[in-house]
Amino acid sequence: MDLKKNRNPFIKYKIVKNCNCIITTNLEDINISNKHNAIVFYKGDKPVRLMVINKDTEIEKCINIALNQNFKNMTLREWYEKQKIEFSIIDRKEQAIYNGKENRKEIDVGSCDRWKLLYNMLKGSYTEDITPYGNYETDKYEFIPNIQIKYELETDTEMFVIEHNCAFINEIRTRIIPIQENSKLTK
Repeated sequence: MDLKKNRNPFIKYKIVKNCNCIITTNLEDINISNKHNAIVFYKGDKPVRLMVINKDTEIEKCINIALNQNFKNMTLREWYEKQKIEFSIIDRKEQAIYNGKENRKEIDVGSCDRWKLLYNMLKGSYTEDITPYGNYETDKYEFIPNIQIKYELETDTEMFVIEHNCAFINEIRTRIIPIQENSKLTK
C-alpha cells in the first residue's frame, strides 16, 4: 500500500522562518499582528493549509512537542515516519515588518475555509477532529459581516494572498474565526 495515497490531510510540510506575513484589517479594534514564521502543509505539491506564527515563537521546539504526543498507539513522530511525511526548513532571513499591533494582547485567529472545520472551531477546537487543543473560553459567537482581513505571505515557492470578508467573534472578544473568501464556505 502506498501510504502517501491514503487519506492523510497532508503528505509534507515546510517550516518558513524569518518571513513576513503581512496582516491587514479594516476594523481598528481587531488586534492581529504580522507574523514572521509559517508552516505550509502540502498534499502533493499543492498547499492545503497554512499556519502563521509570531516572531518570537520557538517554532522548532513547538513542533518537537507536537511530534512527541501520542497518536494511534505511537508518537506522532513515529506516525509521520511510518506515513513518510516529509518536511523541510527554509529561512527567508527577512527583516521583520510590524503593523503596530500589540502581539501580547492580540486576538486568537483561526482562519476557516470549510464547513466541518467551522463547525468544530465554533465549539472551540482548532481542527476538524476532536482534540483537547483549542480555545474553549466560550462557545457564544457573533457574526461580523463587514470585516475584512487579508494575509499576504511570500515563501520560497509560493505567494499567498488570503482574503476574508466576514468572521465570527466570541462574546468575550478573545477569538475570531475569519471566513476565507473563495472557499467552500462562500460558494
